Amino acid sequence: MHPLPDRSTDLRSPAGNTGPQAPATGSDAQMTVEVTPDGTVVVSGEIDSVTAPQLHRSLLAALHAHPEGLTLDLGAVTFCDCAGLRVFLTARASWAARAAWAAWAWRAAPHRPDGGRDSLAPLTPLALGPVSPRMTRLLQLTGTGELFSPPKRGRPQ
Repeated sequence: MHPLPDRSTDLRSPAGNTGPQAPATGSDAQMTVEVTPDGTVVVSGEIDSVTAPQLHRSLLAALHAHPEGLTLDLGAVTFCDCAGLRVFLTARASWAARAAWAAWAWRAAPHRPDGGRDSLAPLTPLALGPVSPRMTRLLQLTGTGELFSPPKRGRPQ
């Protein structure tokens, strides 16, 4: 039995196609991230696999600077794919892990300033501020919008 010859070099590209085309959200994609002094992260432009690493670094730095939590201003986001959503979910998980560790360390401290009473105030999670229609749609479709909502206060009904 003889193997079939490799004829992949014989394939002709269709007329008018001169090679692979760069995606519209490739290296020309524009995204800006600004962290305000009050812990608001303002993101504008397109969030995709090209810009997501920059956003990830910015969010982690902002979480380090504002361990009490961040507000996400996504009102000027014009596009966000799964890479961008993953950045937000990863940042939320990082924040939650850090908050859980801080709560444990506070409760385990032998000489707390509160005299042993459990007065650790609830921390504010990553919370959504303004959100663009496209981001709103993505959060609705994926069911992740509630993950970025402020905690509900009061007794359950």
